Amino acid sequence: MTATTSRATRIAVNLLHVVPGEVGGSEEYAVRTLSAYARHGSPDLTPVLYVLAPFVAAHRPLCESFDTVVSTLDGANRARRILAESTWLAARTADMDAVHHLGGRLPGRSRRPAAVTIHDLQPLFRPENFSPAKRAFMARSLPRTARQADLLVAPSHAVADKLASRLGVGAARIAVVSVGAEQIADGPNRPADPPTVLYPAATYPHKNHLVLIEAFARIADRHPDARLVMTGSPGRADGEVRSAAAATGLGERITLTGRIPAAELDVLLTGAAVVAFPSVYEGFGIPVLEALAAGVPVVVGAGTPAAEMAGDPAPVVDPSDPAAWAEALDALLGDTDRRDRVARAGLARVIGRTWEDSAARLEDAWRRLLDAGRD
Repeated sequence: MTATTSRATRIAVNLLHVVPGEVGGSEEYAVRTLSAYARHGSPDLTPVLYVLAPFVAAHRPLCESFDTVVSTLDGANRARRILAESTWLAARTADMDAVHHLGGRLPGRSRRPAAVTIHDLQPLFRPENFSPAKRAFMARSLPRTARQADLLVAPSHAVADKLASRLGVGAARIAVVSVGAEQIADGPNRPADPPTVLYPAATYPHKNHLVLIEAFARIADRHPDARLVMTGSPGRADGEVRSAAAATGLGERITLTGRIPAAELDVLLTGAAVVAFPSVYEGFGIPVLEALAAGVPVVVGAGTPAAEMAGDPAPVVDPSDPAAWAEALDALLGDTDRRDRVARAGLARVIGRTWEDSAARLEDAWRRLLDAGRD
């Protein structure tokens, strides 16, 4: 699949880690940033995408925007994907000017200069959230990547700070390419009926769905029309989350939809009364930025980049305290003036945070990477 372009400098973009629907926010981050680059990037830098076959079906407009090289792998076997990066990918990128790996690790063999996007350091800070095999693998690969990559790209300053403090990476080798929003609303949204508390996140343990379910159950009688809708792909905690929802006895008032189309999620978001984000660990928290940009008030877990972004007066709550979450949700669901004040403050905080800005930061990172190769 090829888009006809004249190009002087080619950047190989490794997206082999993206199994559509399975890698969460990192898929959205990659696709939206690159899509914005396709619209606004400089013509003298030409990305060449390396993707799995299912990626093309899921993101055809993006693949048609750039030269795209497709692997026959379906991505189901993670070990084969990792091996392909050091064999199939390495062979096909040997003549590139540079390569950018967006999957969080530097393969054993890679064209240099090489950049790596590290979305978070959760395997080092919260290893209990991973299988023993992945925990051991990432404990080795993350420090090696930090030592050997020519440039490390972080989605937030919080992750950049952790790269420096935990892995000893100097500022000269770190670039921040933050996430953005598609568009920013003119004012607070007007919630649809029934009033909806929305949590868009896959059911992984660190996403902390159980606290939110308990909090909603505590206020369900006070807000008899309200519902809790949780979207996102099934993760390792999916069975436990579904059991907890059923145990509340609230029936269809608590819904787990699984992964839904982006258009359907947009409708839920623009009509939500509140977006709750109780995750205990994030590299950034794209759904929080999207909620703020849509004029929807948020409640976020303390100690995350999302909490710093939401800022005052958005409720920032201890992720382990269901009673505090219940209180915060109760206040926003029951006080229209309060929710509008929180929404307006959120809108003011996200002015300028667009995917176009992200694309500009990506271009700057690529130019830094090319400069590193000339040194």
